[in-house]
Amino acid sequence: MSSQMSQKEKLFFLLFTLVFFCLSVLIVNTVTQVFVAKEINYKKEEIKGHLALVRSNIEAIIFKDTYLADSLATVVTLDPAFAIKNWSMIAGKLVQKAQYVRNVGLAPDNIISHIYPVAGNESAIGFDFRTKPEQLKTVLLAKELQGVYIAGPLELVQGGVAIIARYPIFSDYPTNLDYWGTVSVVIDYDKLLDKSGIKYFKGASISLRKHAENLTNAGKIFYGDADNFKQPDVEYPINLPNGKWELGAKVDMKSIGNMMLTQRILNSLGGLTAILAYISIILLYRNYKYAHTAALHDELTHLPNRRFMMNLLGRTVTKGDDKALFTLLNVDLNDFKRVNDELGHEAGDELLRHVARQLKEHIRATDIVARIGGDEFIVILEGITDEAMAAHVIQKLRYQVEASALTWAGKQLHPSLSIGRAIYAGQKITVKQLLSEADQAMYAEKQKRKHADWVI
Repeated sequence: MSSQMSQKEKLFFLLFTLVFFCLSVLIVNTVTQVFVAKEINYKKEEIKGHLALVRSNIEAIIFKDTYLADSLATVVTLDPAFAIKNWSMIAGKLVQKAQYVRNVGLAPDNIISHIYPVAGNESAIGFDFRTKPEQLKTVLLAKELQGVYIAGPLELVQGGVAIIARYPIFSDYPTNLDYWGTVSVVIDYDKLLDKSGIKYFKGASISLRKHAENLTNAGKIFYGDADNFKQPDVEYPINLPNGKWELGAKVDMKSIGNMMLTQRILNSLGGLTAILAYISIILLYRNYKYAHTAALHDELTHLPNRRFMMNLLGRTVTKGDDKALFTLLNVDLNDFKRVNDELGHEAGDELLRHVARQLKEHIRATDIVARIGGDEFIVILEGITDEAMAAHVIQKLRYQVEASALTWAGKQLHPSLSIGRAIYAGQKITVKQLLSEADQAMYAEKQKRKHADWVI
């Protein structure tokens, strides 16, 4: 192909190749990065949704059991003596209804005097909160808030770690100036983590900490790694009665998959696609070059052929373009069969080439001439819609072609033409009707010139 290409075509081909592959690299990289980023974001959003469920589970567990315990604190507030006398029954009902309450303690003057259940919690009876500053702070915070305060996770005297809901009891409710003591509802910390789903969560590393607004242990991380709060992918507040925790998490990229491998695979597939597309374009171009010459041009005269002319007329006439005005000429050689019969087909072919050259030579640069088959030609006279002007051009064209003789084997051949016309001025008409009108006009003229002879 390169040997048949002009220098201009070679330069265009080189530039096209360079631009094509530069654009291909850019497009493949962009598409790959967009796809990978979209996939990562999709996975992150999916993980965020699961983390939101973990947060909701923690909130639901703590709120449910603390509000169940609120009824116990109310009973103690209304009648401490009755509560102490019926402690096992009242506390037992609470523990039975709650899902995650481990035990309940009653501490007049901040010393635990009663606990339920007793079994396994014996060491807590008689515990004085004033001996443990960390726990005392939470009792005093509840007293200051005059409402429930969620403390912990804290180490229990009897062993283990728990979340404790502290309820301050005042003997002069609702004035709340005479502090009586506290009710402590111990929520199983490990069971809370299990049921919330945080322990077995896959796809992210999770941490929990006290909110900075808390008056004690502000910002203290009690679950997970502190690094999870350094530019976290997810950060959710966990709302508690009279307080707040924070959940921070970083997405585990390994859980999303090997995005680097995916990116390399996509780049490879994109590169292969680009190469195949390039080869296809080159093959299509070669086929186009061949088809353009073979399918749209007449092999004998090298003029545009019938297909070319029908496409051209179809684009113009079908859409009714009132700006594309023209006169269509149907040109036919008279007695062409006689030339073939008497002088041979070679002479006939040469005469067709001669007439084609003359027609092309004597029309304007804006006009078009095509051979549509046999001894028929079509001429498009651009911009001419006036009958008188069209007749003048036809007369002049006929004279010039017929005046030009072809010398063949020592003999002079003077062509004779029959020309019919049809004018297109933007009217609604089909290509078939337009050609038929020109064809009928040509045959009408042929009848007038029926006995015209070839001068030999």
